[in-house]
Amino acid sequence: MTKGKSPIMTQMEKVYRHTRANSFGTRARYESSCRNFIGFIDEKFKMKNLRNLQDKHVVAYIQHRQSEGIASKTLKNDLGAIRYMHDMIPNVKHELSDNKELKDAFSIVLDKTPAVKGNRAWTEREYNDMQQFVRNVAAGDGRGAETAADVRDITQLAKTMGLRVTEAVAMSRSQVEQALRTGVYQVKSEAKNGKWRQVPLSTQGRQVMNNRILDLPRGDRLFIRPGEKTHAAVNRVEKFLQNNRLPFETVEGRESRMYQGVSNALTYHGLRYNYVQDRVRQEMEKGYSKLQAAAIVTKEVGHERVDVIDVYLGGKS
Repeated sequence: MTKGKSPIMTQMEKVYRHTRANSFGTRARYESSCRNFIGFIDEKFKMKNLRNLQDKHVVAYIQHRQSEGIASKTLKNDLGAIRYMHDMIPNVKHELSDNKELKDAFSIVLDKTPAVKGNRAWTEREYNDMQQFVRNVAAGDGRGAETAADVRDITQLAKTMGLRVTEAVAMSRSQVEQALRTGVYQVKSEAKNGKWRQVPLSTQGRQVMNNRILDLPRGDRLFIRPGEKTHAAVNRVEKFLQNNRLPFETVEGRESRMYQGVSNALTYHGLRYNYVQDRVRQEMEKGYSKLQAAAIVTKEVGHERVDVIDVYLGGKS
């Protein structure tokens, strides 16, 4: 007789069946990682309810995977998937430790991933020249004027608040109203990892939001047109930047973004590099060490690990 699905496998599948955060590809990768994890703890611990998940189960799985020679990068991805699933489970009984806490409490060592692949930040000239270009296009009545206005505002949100392009595009009126009241912008399930986070509202961000909600109906989003899907809006603004960025790249910018003989192009993601570099510098000017500054900024950009900030610093000290 074939054994049916375990209760915890059914519970895991329900989590992923009802979540809409992240892309289809990311959700599929996360679910695949969790299937392996659930299969392991079902066999080893005979757990019946995922609400009982705790560190000892995660630690046992990591040790098992390490004994199989699985790379640390893969294990970190697995842990991200497990924590994402855990965040979606209602009324959990235990909090799961982050990687540093696992290391301190259980001597779990995950080698650092050499992920620094050069600096992707824009130079000030590149940013200012692009801003002037999109302002000019947006002020006209030609083709692409509306998208140019979107690009103008999204680039400002990316550079001064560290928002990913999807996070900016999916911005709703209710989120904006709350940010204008509190001075803090709440990124919700549109975040890449599905985890909510709070970002300080920048001066430029406040200006963008004030201008955008003037005639925006309740329930609408700032950059998504009526009948348009979020992914289509993201694709529209990304294509605009891709089609118009080359004239604004400078020699200085190309050299600073060089990695293994190839220069990284101007992207929205590159503006998150600008944000991190600016924010780390600001916190260090207050007297914090680089590590302390990184601990503050990493939460603002939606990461759990301080060492991720080294990626955004692009090799800068």
